[in-house]
Amino acid sequence: MATQTLITAEEFDRLPEQEGRRFELLDGEMIEMPTATARHNFIQMRLGAELHGWLKESRGAVLPTTEFAFGSNRFQPDLAVLLAAKWKEVEQSRCPVLIIPDIAVEIVSPSESAWNLDRKIGICLSQGVSEVWIVYPDSQHMLIYGANGIRNLVHTDRLETPLLPGWSIALSEVFAS
Repeated sequence: MATQTLITAEEFDRLPEQEGRRFELLDGEMIEMPTATARHNFIQMRLGAELHGWLKESRGAVLPTTEFAFGSNRFQPDLAVLLAAKWKEVEQSRCPVLIIPDIAVEIVSPSESAWNLDRKIGICLSQGVSEVWIVYPDSQHMLIYGANGIRNLVHTDRLETPLLPGWSIALSEVFAS
């Protein structure tokens, strides 16, 4: 059995960027993230554009693939929604972002480890993220984790949340290519 060297968030933050490579830090473990598929990027762009259109009227911001500090963990949700009060606090030129998003969205890729995905959900919720949206492109459904438990939405449902009153999108639109 191989041993693994764990690193601190401070050590991770000091690492130089490596072009074409992306890393996340979960519980001291540095994990290399694979390149996203075209399907993944399409869903990220589609959902992000819909959220941006609603948020841009002084309601906040949606950030794609931006590194956040979740305590001693560092990772990049595929989309992060920050409502107006939090968005005003963000130092936009700093990485990682120190403000916890209101909503974190992960789009599951075929190479995604269930163990790492579960850890990210737990970290987000324990650090104060109100909702974590897990999008499954292949089966065209979503799980929404929040204070009231887990909601399962299928491709015929509409995605809506009390965090974004008046905003919704048909999941069929998110998954349409």
